Amino acid sequence: MSDPSTQPEPPTVQWSLDDYAKYARAVPQAVAGGLSLGVVFLPDDVIVAPFGHVRAMVRDISGWAARYRELLGRDNPAQLAALLFDATGDPWSLAHYFPAVMVLADVERAALFGQIAATAHHPHLDLRVIGEGRKDLTGQLPASARWIVAGHLVEVLGQRPDILAAFLGAPRHLRLYTSARAFADDGGIAGGDYDPTRERIQLGLERVFEGFGGARPGVAPFLHELGHMLDAYDVESGTMARGRGLLPGLDPRDGALFTPEARRRFVSGKALEARRYAVLVARTGASPGLVPDAELPLGHPYVFQNDGEFLAGYLELFFRTPNRFGTLNPELFGGFAALLRQDPRPAWPVDFAYYVDANRAAYRGGSAIAPAGISLPRADDARR
Repeated sequence: MSDPSTQPEPPTVQWSLDDYAKYARAVPQAVAGGLSLGVVFLPDDVIVAPFGHVRAMVRDISGWAARYRELLGRDNPAQLAALLFDATGDPWSLAHYFPAVMVLADVERAALFGQIAATAHHPHLDLRVIGEGRKDLTGQLPASARWIVAGHLVEVLGQRPDILAAFLGAPRHLRLYTSARAFADDGGIAGGDYDPTRERIQLGLERVFEGFGGARPGVAPFLHELGHMLDAYDVESGTMARGRGLLPGLDPRDGALFTPEARRRFVSGKALEARRYAVLVARTGASPGLVPDAELPLGHPYVFQNDGEFLAGYLELFFRTPNRFGTLNPELFGGFAALLRQDPRPAWPVDFAYYVDANRAAYRGGSAIAPAGISLPRADDARR
């Protein structure tokens, strides 16, 4: 029998950081003899070494793509970045999902990864995978999905460990579903939702990976539903309650978590968006082209239907279009920044164009705009 130590190492495919940025967003499929990344085929018996940091056998990556395919009963939805994490356990692989990682110093980055790991394994992060017939398949879930979910929590609250600790002071329920039928059978609606009666986020498993097929993160269904869940969290009682259109720390009843400057700026900035929206409602039937672009609301008309949608929608915009947000409504942007103690703009040289264009087009298209259903709390009003 030959000595394994004398066997030559399998060939290695070296990827620069630019190469990895291109391939990380690809959605590979396990095929006979290797891994297909669209026009690129990687044989099972080679090693990939992105940016000289992570090393993984293609055979191992293929195995995780197959695991996702078996769990869902259809093609793997996870990007190569997620599968590399499953194959190696190295959190560097997940940088594609969280742009802030790339602008942090090494010590800060290590601390961020540590926060994500602690959150992913927190006993109160009640994340389960449900299949058809309401079968619990959580034991089959690859670690990458849990880490991406935990990463979103840290992305939002990582600079407010006091709020994150309070929020995870009791079990928080998250359900991911293997199919549309499994989702519907368990009460899911509208492709993804926060169910206030069962106090849980409900989302198709593959939607965890939605919006990450480009060079920068895009559509963020989990981030949106997390906004609704955080709105429903009542700091005073530590329980889930009726949402008030406020993140934890924006209500004077939130005790030590309350951030007065954030509330003042949030209320002021929300009032500006409401005024902009009211102008367009009043102009229904007139040419929307007469309203300057800088005076349009940042959010889509959908988010003006109630306070909860406003909060969740603008939370998304804070993390996906921070440059436009900060320029056109510095008060509301500053409210989120003061509360969350962060400014996403250094990690976003360019905003997510789809949100910018789609929201602008919603007001330029000439369709009737429904009256707003949002309320405007006073900056010093503890009842809202």
